[in-house]
Order: sequence, then structure tokens, then C-alpha cells
Amino acid sequence: PYDSVLTHGFVLDERGRKMSKSLGNVVAPQKIIADSGADIMRLWVAASDYADDLRVGPEILKTFVELYRKLRNTTRWMIGALAHYHPNDDAAMREAGELERLMLHRLHQLDESIRASYAAYDYKRVVALLTHFMTSELSAFYFDVRKDALYCDPPSSVKRKAALATIDRIFRSVTIWLAPILVFTAEEAWLSRFPNAQSVHLEHFPTIPEAWRDDALAAKWEKIRKVRSVVTGALEIERAQKRIGSSLEAAPIVYVADESLRAPLDRLAFA
Repeated sequence: PYDSVLTHGFVLDERGRKMSKSLGNVVAPQKIIADSGADIMRLWVAASDYADDLRVGPEILKTFVELYRKLRNTTRWMIGALAHYHPNDDAAMREAGELERLMLHRLHQLDESIRASYAAYDYKRVVALLTHFMTSELSAFYFDVRKDALYCDPPSSVKRKAALATIDRIFRSVTIWLAPILVFTAEEAWLSRFPNAQSVHLEHFPTIPEAWRDDALAAKWEKIRKVRSVVTGALEIERAQKRIGSSLEAAPIVYVADESLRAPLDRLAFA
């Protein structure tokens, strides 16, 4: 009566013991939902390796509460930024900078991987891919670089318009990809952004144009980000020593001996 069967191992406590009333180590789904919400439980299920026995307990759930907070905060930041977005801003994409084109390339890469992972019931990989993208590539990189343009540039700024148009595309894709896992959060985010739209669960996965793929640009920025990671690491040390507050107070001098790393830095890459 079905085409395929998906099975999983037993659910154990944090120490790998079976749950029983006599041990008092039963973690009831109802309690998880009451304490943390259904999406936390769904996130734990999706991120678990169901090919093996699954462990759950208060400390494990704390990890997923923190992970959920990061995903939700990134989504909320996009909704806030997009309050200033207008569909006419899409015209600025014709003059989009390298950062915007890099993010569109990453959406193209993610689309292939996420579709394949969902088709293979590999939900753990979906969670890993989206977590890395939203925390490391969006919050810690793209948004960090572009926030000055978004906060300080005039509404007429081409850079600001292109950034907003790019964030709009990222938001739509990420929210729809997350919807099968973070059911309630994705719906809340979608309807906050599009109050008159249909449910996010009625949307198809986004169609990512092949034109967004740019392997050469991605290879170039991989080198640039290696240099940037050294700079940001040095800034964290300075901040910890209280020699600077904001990173904008710093004026780092970067010495690059590797020619392959120096070439991408010949011009202002963050413009």
C-alpha cells in the first residue's frame, strides 16, 4: 500500500539508556512541546540520524533551542530589512555587486543539494546545510558586510537596492526550504512578510535560474574570505583586549605573501 518505508531506531535518553518509568528518564513529547514548542521537537527529529538510535534529554534539547534561536533571529532580521524593500528595487540587480552575485550563486548550489536531500529523506543534511548558510554565510558574513549600506546609504543607493532585492530572494528560498521542518516558524515568517499570501506550505520549492551560477566568482571569494577570516580573528582579539569597540574603529594592515590570495584583493572587493 506504499512506495517506500522509512524506519528509525529506538529513542533513548542522553546516556544511551532505554526510557522507562522505573528509571524516571522518560522524555515525553508533550512536555517538550509544552516547554519549548513543537518546532524545537521537529528540529531535533530532523537533525537526528534516524539510521541509528536517537538520544534525547534536557541538555540535548538545549542545543536545539539555541540552534532554533539562531535560525529564527536570522529570519527575523531579513523580515526587518525587507520592510524597506520595494519590487522596483529589483531593477538594481542589473548592477549588483559581487557579494550579491555570490549569494545568488550560493542559492543555486543549495537548491540542488536541498532538493536531493529531501528526495533521499536526508533531513539531517537539510538542517546542516541551512544552518551553515544562515549562520555562517548570512549572519556572520553577507549581512555583516552589507549592514552599513542597508542602514546608512540613501534609499536611492543602487548598492542598497540590490542588497534588498537579494535578501528578498534569499528570504523566499530559505523560508520555503525550512517549511517542512520548522512548520510553524516558517508559516509565521511567511505571513509576516506577505500578510495576504497563501500558506507557505502551499508554495512550491523555488526555481533557481541557472544564470545565478558563477563558479569563477565563488572560487575568487573563497580566497577573499580566507583573508577576511584572519582579519576578523584579529579584530576579536583586539575587542577582547578592549582596545577597540566596534570593528569600524579598526584600520587593519594585511600582508599577503601568497600571490593566489593577493590577486582577488587588488581592488576593493566589498564595494
